[in-house]
Amino acid sequence: MKKIFGILILVSISLFARELTLEQAIQLAVDNSKDIKIAEISKDISNLRLSKAFKTALPTVMYTGTYTASEYYREISSSKGVRVNDQKSGYYQSIKITQPLFRGGAIIGGIKGAKSYQKIADLQYMLTKVDIRIATIENYAEIIKNEDNLYGLKGALNELKAVQKTQRNQVSLNMLIEADVLKTESSILEINSQIIEAQTNIAVQMELLRIKTGIPKNEVIKIKEFSVPKYLSKTIDFESDMRQARNDSIIALIAKHSVEMQDAAKKIAASDLLPKVNLFASYGTGSERTRYRKTIDEASWQGGIEVSWNVFDFGSAHDDYKIAKLELEKEKMNAAKTDDSIDTTVTSAYLELSRLEKLRDSKEKAVIAAKQNFEIDRQRYEEGLISTTDYLRAEEIRRNAIIEHNQTVVKYMCAYERYRSLII
Repeated sequence: MKKIFGILILVSISLFARELTLEQAIQLAVDNSKDIKIAEISKDISNLRLSKAFKTALPTVMYTGTYTASEYYREISSSKGVRVNDQKSGYYQSIKITQPLFRGGAIIGGIKGAKSYQKIADLQYMLTKVDIRIATIENYAEIIKNEDNLYGLKGALNELKAVQKTQRNQVSLNMLIEADVLKTESSILEINSQIIEAQTNIAVQMELLRIKTGIPKNEVIKIKEFSVPKYLSKTIDFESDMRQARNDSIIALIAKHSVEMQDAAKKIAASDLLPKVNLFASYGTGSERTRYRKTIDEASWQGGIEVSWNVFDFGSAHDDYKIAKLELEKEKMNAAKTDDSIDTTVTSAYLELSRLEKLRDSKEKAVIAAKQNFEIDRQRYEEGLISTTDYLRAEEIRRNAIIEHNQTVVKYMCAYERYRSLII
């Protein structure tokens, strides 16, 4: 009755479990990632910086109001030369419109720099999504691998327990010595250890997947298996992918726009060495006073051109320009390093994929051979033609061959995803 009840519980859990595919897991991980939210904020900041850069070329309106108070009545000469006492306080106000005419390239440089910053923020957002995708695939695949291992280990455990039971009967009939039973028990303990390891890995990886996807702990998840295609290298045009990676990959474009952004910073630094010219118009009470307390009757329009030039500052502005120039050279060197690293990284990723492809074929053949050899050795063991040690060695080889094959398939899939991420 308890067994039936337990089966009913397992069936009900499987019916109400949430089935999760790999693509669903990736999408949930992207939607719930804090790194994505940080990247989105960076994108918003870059958009605001670009908007601000454009606005520096537009007119500005400045209102100025000043209230002044004095301890004593103030004597001010009138237009007739008579000194009169005015009030203890006064108010000055004006409104001024300023239009930049010349900034030495600072406005254009600011806009170019902000555009480059915006492009970098967009690329960093895409790169974050790629990183999350790869991490989720690795996480998901580890769960599948350990579940497959667990299934195989439990099957092997049941087989050895059946053998152990037969051996104990044989020992009681003096057909087998106790040492053979102990060898089998040792193998059973080893398998139990591997089962615990697989179960622990599943629990850890499942918790990581919950954190990534935001799925509540009280919700049962059923991971849906997927197949990994064979010979993925045949779908790759390596030369075309290398050109793509050098010129249009996310990493290459980030390096390119970083150089452009620093070049804009150099232009802005150079503009500090040049004069700045503004066109202005203002309306308000002037600075030349005929009375301490101003009135609207004295308000007037003024306009003209303002020129400002930092003629001498002990070379501070020139040092800023030198720094910006050196920073540009450094960024160009970093871009050259990025080009070199792209060649190395893409080539290495492709070779690793090719290696794992061949290794996968090798492990598949090893599994087939190990299973066939085990079936032969099991039959020979039952007929008393080989020892317990030989039988257990055959079982261990079969068990490990399956585990190594599962591990290789996961590595192969992840290697392909990492290769593809380098050329996006």
